[in-house]
Amino acid sequence: MHCVYWISFLLLYISGKSEEDTYFVFTFIYMWKILAEVTAAYGLIYWIIPQTLNKKKYLLFIVGATGWLYLVFALLMTFKYYYLQPRFPAFFDGWLGQKMTVPERLTSFKLIFREFSFITYPIIILGFISFNRKQQRLLKLEEEKKSMELKFLKNQLNPHFLFNTLNNLYTLTLKKDDKAPEVIAKLSEILDFVLYRCTEDYVSIEKEIALIENYIALEKLRYDQNRLNISFTKDISENNTISPLIILTFIENAFKHGVVNETEKAKIQLNLESKKNQIVFCIENTKPQNESAFLTDKSQIGLENVRKQLDLLYPKKHQLEIEETQTNFKVKLYLNT
Repeated sequence: MHCVYWISFLLLYISGKSEEDTYFVFTFIYMWKILAEVTAAYGLIYWIIPQTLNKKKYLLFIVGATGWLYLVFALLMTFKYYYLQPRFPAFFDGWLGQKMTVPERLTSFKLIFREFSFITYPIIILGFISFNRKQQRLLKLEEEKKSMELKFLKNQLNPHFLFNTLNNLYTLTLKKDDKAPEVIAKLSEILDFVLYRCTEDYVSIEKEIALIENYIALEKLRYDQNRLNISFTKDISENNTISPLIILTFIENAFKHGVVNETEKAKIQLNLESKKNQIVFCIENTKPQNESAFLTDKSQIGLENVRKQLDLLYPKKHQLEIEETQTNFKVKLYLNT
């Protein structure tokens, strides 16, 4: 592709050849000029820019780039004076530096400006193409990294959730409780969601609500009404999409840390709003007052994962508020869709 690029420039120059010049002479001379442009271009793009501009050494870049271009210019002017002009004098008739000596050529502002323009404009085009391709590669790598991180986080989150659910089922089967078949049915629906629908980055808010309701129904089977008071209110005016399991993580934590260790009646309140361009989720649960209730670093894996997923899926488009008192724990999540 680089060869095609420079050959295209050579053909462009040849297309502007005057009738007085032969194709051989014109092509031969401009091949050397193209060689000067190639030297200047690759020295800048693959040596000076990576060592200076990419490292934010701006002054060093200006000095290095100017010095490199001037060196290429000086070599080209010297080569013209000692080789090209003596061999093809007619070609250079009327050229600005025709009658100048080498020192005069190297110090002539007009000649420097003219030749710098000739040398640099193919470099600017090539540099733009190179920068654009580099940005595309970086974006692709960033997307691949984001996808891998999300898969890793979900692989941590899903087994964590399933482990807790299976523990619930295990407890009921040990007691030979009649609720066990109902738990299996709810668990089957949850597994269907987790295994087949959580592969997508986003699902409809209705699907997420169905998952939440199944999870709540499954958890309610574990506790009688005297042990747990739970309410789930919804206000869905817009069918937005949401990252799966984002909300469920907070609900799971509310049950795990707000109900399991509570010796008295626990309370969980959930509210979900889906309006134009925004989803608002709020959950509040009572905190156990007995001394045996405590949080460990391991117990907060789900919360840390959901923070990371929010940063990946909703960069600068989410707001997470956590309020904690001696008796209550409240989470409010704003998602801009």
